[in-house]
Amino acid sequence: MNSQPRRGSLAWEGAGLEMRTFEERRPHIDAMTKSEPETQDVFTGKALIDSTAKIHYGRDREEYAKWIQRESPSSARIYISKLNRYLWGKKANTPEELRRIVESISPTKNGFPDRHAYLAIRSYINFLVATGRIRKSEAIDFKAVIPNIKTKARPESAKVISAEDIREILKDVKASKPEVVHARKLYLKLLAFTGLRADEVRELMNQFDLRVIDDTFKAFGIPEEWKEKIAVYDMERVKLPHRKHQTKRGYIAVFPVELVEDLKRFKASGYRMRKDNTYKRTMLEHPEQHKDLALFRKFFQNFMNDNVMSTVPNPPADAMHLIEFLQGRAPKNVGGRNYRWNVQNAARIYYYMVDKLEKELGILEL
Repeated sequence: MNSQPRRGSLAWEGAGLEMRTFEERRPHIDAMTKSEPETQDVFTGKALIDSTAKIHYGRDREEYAKWIQRESPSSARIYISKLNRYLWGKKANTPEELRRIVESISPTKNGFPDRHAYLAIRSYINFLVATGRIRKSEAIDFKAVIPNIKTKARPESAKVISAEDIREILKDVKASKPEVVHARKLYLKLLAFTGLRADEVRELMNQFDLRVIDDTFKAFGIPEEWKEKIAVYDMERVKLPHRKHQTKRGYIAVFPVELVEDLKRFKASGYRMRKDNTYKRTMLEHPEQHKDLALFRKFFQNFMNDNVMSTVPNPPADAMHLIEFLQGRAPKNVGGRNYRWNVQNAARIYYYMVDKLEKELGILEL
């Protein structure tokens, strides 16, 4: 007698549901990898849940994902992607077993060791300690078999980017839709004119509210007549979803008033800035011909430091600290003064510097 459930019966539907439930338990792979989790040694059913292995990402994935999004939101996406790719379906009880897994990790497209994969595994081990699954002494032994690839500091001579370099980058922006071209150019202009970090500029654009500019001028006692030349935006009104609250960040964004209309146009377009649509390779026609976009921040710092003492009337003695404050490189009370004083004087420096900065960059009309 055939013992299989009849198609259409509750038993058949139950079996189908069980299969679908298992499929739903498999992790989603980051779109960038374009691959499914490795299937060898994948543990299913009761073994997947009840495994006592010390290293068993398949068992811990859901809880780890919540933990890493809480502890390091900016790294969560890439770490989960790397662990999905290299640890899914694998188990290890000893450093030697983990070493064999680590040695199977492929180099990057450029032939370099996959530093983010190693960092992801270290992060997972930290999670195991934090949740009491392994002891700290065990974590030390496991981490000993994971290469510690450190990035080399960029030489000072390699940090140089000129205004001409920035103009050429603006001219090379590509997109099939006019609103996307406008958004990408605005993003680059704000990077250059504010000196802020990329994620801060993206979220300033996405969350822009014209009323915040008026609120900022009133709250910090910034002269209203300065609105003719500059906009000052309270960045503490901007949520940075991929950063923990305590992380160092910009406090204000100051930029030429001409960009306010561009920000209003961007908001009306419905387009949104994300990390994956602001890579150099995504935005530019010839990305290999241009310098790193992170250098815009260095350009701002160097230009302001080189010109502040000769351009601003009666500049404060700690003007360079206030420039660091403008970029979120310094604490709120830099110079031993209160936050309100620092906002007022940082805005004053920018007000007197903006004409010279606009002339040097020459990008407002691009």
